[in-house]
Order: sequence, then structure tokens, then C-alpha cells
Amino acid sequence: MPSNRRSDAHRAAVQALFLRHSAELRGFILALLPDWDRVDDVFQETFLTVSGKADQFELGTNFLAWACTIARYKIKEALRERPGRAQALSEEVLDALCASEPEPEPDQDRLQALARCLEELPAHTRRAVELRYQQGHRPPEIARRLGWTTPSVYVVLSRARAWLRECMDRKLASKPLGAP
Repeated sequence: MPSNRRSDAHRAAVQALFLRHSAELRGFILALLPDWDRVDDVFQETFLTVSGKADQFELGTNFLAWACTIARYKIKEALRERPGRAQALSEEVLDALCASEPEPEPDQDRLQALARCLEELPAHTRRAVELRYQQGHRPPEIARRLGWTTPSVYVVLSRARAWLRECMDRKLASKPLGAP
């Protein structure tokens, strides 16, 4: 399998983790950045950095701790860019508050299985899945981008979801308990 295809699947798995933990990450940022106007900006910057550094994250390790560390640095950057505006916490206090690590990921096996199954999808199906679930495009937009009809996008996505469920079930069933 080409390395860029594996890299794309890995990035997709990391982005899926970000989406899964978006509420916790937004809450983390909100708790440490007392400026409502900048929370969304820091959240988006965190997503861009997580996506850009996805290859540095090892699936199976604590994603939330890794992403919160990135968010903490983005918060510090935001506070340095506009100091004094609603800055209630010093960098030392931010570091102290972030010293405890969130709980480890409970479903790493499922995410790894999903990443492997995504790699196995045919290229056209994988592209439709990426457009829908990574980039958030609606089926009519996907149809326009791929030159398909909207109903065909619905069919491809439905079949892809069913196939991914079955593939993940097979991979998870074949994995011995406690195996890495």
C-alpha cells in the first residue's frame, strides 16, 4: 500500500478523534481562555495544528492529552498576541492547571480498525467518505465535486458505512484480547 494512502488514513483517524473529543477540547479551551471571542479561533487553530501534526500522533496513546497540550500552547499564543484583554490566568497557572492528564482513550482498538478499513476502501468510495466525514460536505456538494448524482452519493456512503462496520467487526473479532 502506498505510504501516502496510509498517511491519509492515519490523518483521518486523528481527525475523527478530534471530532469525537471536540466538546472536551472546546471546554478545555473555554476553561483556560476567559475571552469568549477568541475561543473559536483557538479551537480552529488547534484543529489545524492537530491535522498538520497527525503523523506525529501514535494511535493507541492518549489523544485527548496530546490535543490538550496543543490547545494549551495555542491558548498561550492567543494570550501573548493580545495581553491584558481578559487575561485572568498567567502562563504558570495555565501550566499548573494542565499538569494532570485526562483519562486514556477507551476505544483505541476501534479507531485503529477503522483506520485500517478506510485504507481498504476503493479510492472513489474513500474520496466520498473523506468529503463527507472529514471535510463535512453535504451529499449534493459531494455529487457536484465528483461529477456524480446526489442519489448515487447517498448509496455509496450508505454502502461504505455498512462495509466499514463489517470490516471493523472482522478486524476486532480477529484481534486477541489485550494485543497491541
